[in-house]
Amino acid sequence: MDSEKLLQAMNNPDFYPHRVKKVRMEQTHTAWVFLTGTRAYKVKKPVNFGFLDFSTLKKRKEFCTREVELNRELSDLYIGVEPLSKDDKGNLRLGGTEEDAIEYTVVMREIPQEDMMSVKMEEGKVYYETINELAQNIARFHKQAKTSGEITEQGSLESVRFNWEENFTQTENVRDVTIGKDDFAFIKGKIERFLSENAKAFRAREDEGMIRYCHGDLHSGNVFISDDKIHIFDRIEFNLRFACSDTAADLAFMTMDLDYHNNRGLSDFLLDRYLEYTGDWGMLRFHDFFRCYRAYVRGKVTGFMLSQNPSRPEEIKDKARSYFDLAGIYASTLFDKPKLMVFYGLPGTGKSFISARTRDFTNAVHLRSDLLRRGLAGVTYNQHHYADFGQELYSRGVSEKVYEGLRERSVRYLSQGQSVILDATYGKAERRRRLAETMGKLGIDTYFIRCQAPDDVVRERIESRDRKDPLSDATWDIYQKMKEGFEPEEHIDFSILQTDSRAESLETIVSKIINPSE
Repeated sequence: MDSEKLLQAMNNPDFYPHRVKKVRMEQTHTAWVFLTGTRAYKVKKPVNFGFLDFSTLKKRKEFCTREVELNRELSDLYIGVEPLSKDDKGNLRLGGTEEDAIEYTVVMREIPQEDMMSVKMEEGKVYYETINELAQNIARFHKQAKTSGEITEQGSLESVRFNWEENFTQTENVRDVTIGKDDFAFIKGKIERFLSENAKAFRAREDEGMIRYCHGDLHSGNVFISDDKIHIFDRIEFNLRFACSDTAADLAFMTMDLDYHNNRGLSDFLLDRYLEYTGDWGMLRFHDFFRCYRAYVRGKVTGFMLSQNPSRPEEIKDKARSYFDLAGIYASTLFDKPKLMVFYGLPGTGKSFISARTRDFTNAVHLRSDLLRRGLAGVTYNQHHYADFGQELYSRGVSEKVYEGLRERSVRYLSQGQSVILDATYGKAERRRRLAETMGKLGIDTYFIRCQAPDDVVRERIESRDRKDPLSDATWDIYQKMKEGFEPEEHIDFSILQTDSRAESLETIVSKIINPSE
């Protein structure tokens, strides 16, 4: 098929059997996509990159069919595969018999590009409610995804090791361009050590059937959020090695992507909800390893664009470096002894702000009592749930479940080597004591950090965030009542952090508390 004639025909609104006002074409290195307003038509390019071979019509038909079959397991966007043929006058048309086909197109329902998750994230329109549904969808998909001897082999330890070796080989020549020589050596050393020391754990995942035909390219650019419904699409069909993996590697792509786009709170929430829906707590041991892999691949692939876009090298270099920097953060904590950091205190004293900032440089999972409370109560995440002091959502019974839930969750994360940040009031001495006692039995280094600020600062924060943070339901009146009942510290070692002070950066202060020897 002559590509110029194909592009000319499919860019013409009159080509389609339904009414089309305008055609917008987008393309990747493997396909052309024609957006017509109600339908999207995807035509695979006749290319062969080794890892992907669309070079013959037979292969393109095969992979179009496979793409539709695979993606229907995740989405109702895929309508089917249509042949392209010539009419009596030799003009290209949509349809025809298999014998007449000269090309094939995947036909999909079109959803506006502004409903893409990556676009919505840039606009700040991705909320906890959406992430909760996304976690459910991914968990459901992973539970039913196919596995077999061939699939397990494709996602085995040997395949993981090969993929990493390929990564390092393909980035050796960009050291000090998109990744520093020291960073390259640091990540390579950490990864090789992890692969060597965790061979049995990898084999155990294989034996447990956790290597499945996954999505393979699960990031925010392949998700639509339309009419409060999640549509996951563009599952990899062209190469088993890229699609077959541990389910932990599949989820890691999305959590890494959220991290990269500075949505770390959503990333931790997605992880936590996924674990709740699957019960696969064992995947935590591999989560940062696979997040490192996903970030490294993104850095590598972004760097490949330098030769294709000579007009904007610095922009591309900066993006690639950002991915490699993220990979370095994940690699840096692979062998750290897990620790628990508890930021507690009254509302408005900066607990959540400090917890989020600490998460950035410790790579610990940030668990917010506000989120757990809403999950346990089965109420919405994205709106206020005001109540009188000690009533409804904030009754003693609900609060006991919340704090017990935080303690139990912490144990699960920490037992898999994952550091944790708890973000809660902990106004009762008994709740702090119980948590400290549990961590003591487990031999976990625990840091209680009480956040404080003057009343006038707190009041300003509470009144300001009432309009910005739907997870915070505390009012000034409730703050005053909570302050009266806040019990003094007993049976724990703790530090006090004045969050209105800026003599040193808050990161520096926290670092000194949790790393006193440094």
